[in-house]
Amino acid sequence: MTQLLAGSPLEPAHFPVGRRTITVVDHQRNDRRLAIDLWYPAAVGDAERSVYELFPGVSFAAATAQHEAPARSGKYPLILFSHGRTGMRFSYAMACEAFAARGAIVVSSDHPGDALADWLLGTHTDDRTNEVDRVADAHLVLHLLLGGADPLPVDLANAIDHDRVVLAGHSYGAFTAFAAAAGSRGVEAHERVRAVVGFQAYTRSMSDGLLGRVAVPALLVVSTADQVTPPGVDAERPWALLRGRPTWRLDLEGAGHQAISDIALYAELAHRVPALPALVRDYLVQAAAGSEAAAGRSWRQLQQVQVSATWAFLQVALGLDVDAGEAEALRLESLPGVELRRR
Repeated sequence: MTQLLAGSPLEPAHFPVGRRTITVVDHQRNDRRLAIDLWYPAAVGDAERSVYELFPGVSFAAATAQHEAPARSGKYPLILFSHGRTGMRFSYAMACEAFAARGAIVVSSDHPGDALADWLLGTHTDDRTNEVDRVADAHLVLHLLLGGADPLPVDLANAIDHDRVVLAGHSYGAFTAFAAAAGSRGVEAHERVRAVVGFQAYTRSMSDGLLGRVAVPALLVVSTADQVTPPGVDAERPWALLRGRPTWRLDLEGAGHQAISDIALYAELAHRVPALPALVRDYLVQAAAGSEAAAGRSWRQLQQVQVSATWAFLQVALGLDVDAGEAEALRLESLPGVELRRR
């Protein structure tokens, strides 16, 4: 077993962070099984460090998350985060830990049929099936979280603020977020959603009508050097059609498609795994291009800008602390290599 370290967190933590993993079975969809990770403000700061297993025999210790630490008392916004194509539920662990450290409960499930293992084994589904499944997955997880049903631990169920529910996602995960908020593929819009965040969003398969039905506040995070979801294809149209207020757009100069994911961390760690095949190492390095450094920022600094902007947006959109959110937005507007538009 090769166990590595994620290194420093993106920013100093406001709260200790806990992490738990549960599994839920959807008996209405051929017993579809979803593995779910939850990050949350923790009541203690000295529990055992959580571990993420990338591949059989290769894992790394979390930057800050503790294994199954008890949840801190209080009520916290819920962020449901959807992974991109070929992703995993913990492919964004650095950002998810950072959001939890700021005071949110963050939940991410695998999307069977579009997870890394499916693409490696050739069991991935077609796009339409994937989109139907993704939206239904989001509804299932929200039903579990807001209903407090088994296997959700009681301390976590009691900590969720049902009036502050956010859908977020990266790439195809942004499709999940926008489609679940608007209603799509035969599934109604979820009535509890109060805001949506799309990182390097894949939107070309969304109709104008779907995007126009997103009436809640929205944030688009755009990488200007993104070759997978280029701004001209996947950002301009939603920016014109999204009608919630406020709606923000954050453009990151020189950043690539994986700017919010942990792919740059994986590329960094890959050099410390002696037995890792060169093909895997080369893939990780190539995929991380444009995310490990952009506009003079390291990949950690680039992620921190996105976390900070997202939190400022949520402070305003959810009424957490409007003055603090507006002040942070003004600071972000002055940063080099960053453009923040608001309406």
